[in-house]
Amino acid sequence: MSVILQSIKNQKIVPLFYNESFEISREVIKALYEGGIRVIEYTNRGSQALENFTRLKEISSTEFPELLLGIGTVKNADSKADFIITPVISEELIKHSAVKNISLIPGCFTPSDVNIAFQNGPRLVKIFPADALGKNYIKAIRPVFTGMNYMPTGGINADFDDITEWLEGGAVAVGLGSSLIKTDFSAEELTEKVQNLLQQLNQN
Repeated sequence: MSVILQSIKNQKIVPLFYNESFEISREVIKALYEGGIRVIEYTNRGSQALENFTRLKEISSTEFPELLLGIGTVKNADSKADFIITPVISEELIKHSAVKNISLIPGCFTPSDVNIAFQNGPRLVKIFPADALGKNYIKAIRPVFTGMNYMPTGGINADFDDITEWLEGGAVAVGLGSSLIKTDFSAEELTEKVQNLLQQLNQN
């Protein structure tokens, strides 16, 4: 099992966010890191995303030494990220990421999407948008793809009960975006929020 997959399974939640400001992005990561988060997705959803990501990777080895920082919402494997998360899947994308030696977490919506991953290597897929498929979806397809792991993302609330329902439905972790990281976030409140969530999830 890869370090990325094991880390995500241990953490059970993967925060994802983007901010135009490098300093705010750094502050968000610092707050998450201090709360115990060690895997984060920085989404490629703005003009400053790739530049910010590059700078965040440069400082992470000294400021956040245990952090696995991936980039999301990308459609190719040309990245220096610890891992990449894509909204789509294709055999070409999987092969390209393998050549680049980058861990890929492809986005899947249908069983046919999951089958492409299953047949070509990835053992963790992002189910997106999760809220459109519902909490019974993973439970329904799990028996078809033995050994596949699922991380639903999209529309999941950052509270213990909602996360637990997804985990009990067969997910190994969930992606949390704006429900966890508000636009007007407080670093102290964010740190406390993830500390509490991680504690609750690890006790469950």
